[in-house]
Amino acid sequence: MMKRAILGLLMLLSSAGAWAQPLEAPDLVITAVRLEPAFPAPGSTVQIIATIANHGTRTTNDVFAVEFKADRFQIGVRFLADLAPAQSLEVPISWEAKPGETVFRVSVDPFKTISELDESNNTFYKIVNATVNEFTGADLIVRRVSVEAESLTAGEPARLVAIVANIGQGPAAFVSTGFYVDGELIAIETLSESLPTGHEVALAVPWTVEVGERVIRAKADPNGELFELDEANNTWAEYFEFAPLPNRCAQIVSLEFASTSITLLEEMTSLPISQLVNVFIPAIRRQMERDYEGVNVRFYLRQPTGIFSAIFFSPENRLPILGLAPLDFGNLRKDDRGFVFVGSFHVNRGLRLAPPELLAILIAKVASHELGHMLGLNHNPNGGIMNAQAEINPYLVQNEKFRPEDLEYLKRILPMDCR
Repeated sequence: MMKRAILGLLMLLSSAGAWAQPLEAPDLVITAVRLEPAFPAPGSTVQIIATIANHGTRTTNDVFAVEFKADRFQIGVRFLADLAPAQSLEVPISWEAKPGETVFRVSVDPFKTISELDESNNTFYKIVNATVNEFTGADLIVRRVSVEAESLTAGEPARLVAIVANIGQGPAAFVSTGFYVDGELIAIETLSESLPTGHEVALAVPWTVEVGERVIRAKADPNGELFELDEANNTWAEYFEFAPLPNRCAQIVSLEFASTSITLLEEMTSLPISQLVNVFIPAIRRQMERDYEGVNVRFYLRQPTGIFSAIFFSPENRLPILGLAPLDFGNLRKDDRGFVFVGSFHVNRGLRLAPPELLAILIAKVASHELGHMLGLNHNPNGGIMNAQAEINPYLVQNEKFRPEDLEYLKRILPMDCR
């Protein structure tokens, strides 16, 4: 009996050891992207050179691609094969520089022909400016963003303030800073004087306070007019909530995104994650607020406290369905849950290729439709946001609002005045 127990234990340990063996596979990574010349003038021909490395344990056994995009538009694809472990190579492509800022997205194995140890490290972003201004060694950063007002209440006058510093090795000839609320540009403020290295300056623009949760973002050199040591550190964003707080009649709605949905949105928009989180997703919330104008609904991107409903942006693909939610006539439940299927958007070519600004509106329209069900609205044969086809083809409702009868119902069950 003891011998059988020992034998069984040895077999178990042997099996565990087999499972513990490291996986054998390639792992393709973009380790660097550089430009020649490094500081291009508008209209000049530039070589974009990506360094591709295999950090895995096996040679790639199939052909794989390297894709280059400039501001979401593909500018070239190169095909490679037989990259051994610890081997790297440089892949060049030509590009004609356009004035201002361009965001490059370089992807290795975008068509998933290689099975890798890690599929999440195949993308590299590089921000490039093309300008006639000379490189001085400047490097602008935004240290913080704040809101100054006598009262942080909706409708009150305020100032958006950004502290911009030059942490580079030379002076910045001038300093421009763009101010954004939920991804929308409010104004650009410019300091026409030179900002020496090691110095900082406060720039401000007027703004009228808006109710609810807001993402306030400031970006130095928003139009890409200066060459800098690091073009990727020019932005700072903060979440604020402005009064009045939701009253007891309000329906609180949390907009929740799965991490894999963020990845799918990154592939669709070619936006860096920081821009997705601070620009694209707030734009979805902003469109939903416009759809529900006059209705006592408050939307949050950060999880609210208390009882709330949620729209979950799921990575699932349920084509042709883009969203799904329970029908709750009278809004009896304040904590129900609806879904928008980002995976369905991702595989639908007509939606996936929409410009990011339009894609945010289309996703918002599906989310507003599903929330309508959660508040008790059925499909409306007269159209509007509750058009039955909205959760299949949101292009049909991209410019639609709620029909008067639907809006009247929503205002009746969720009045702004709690008396």
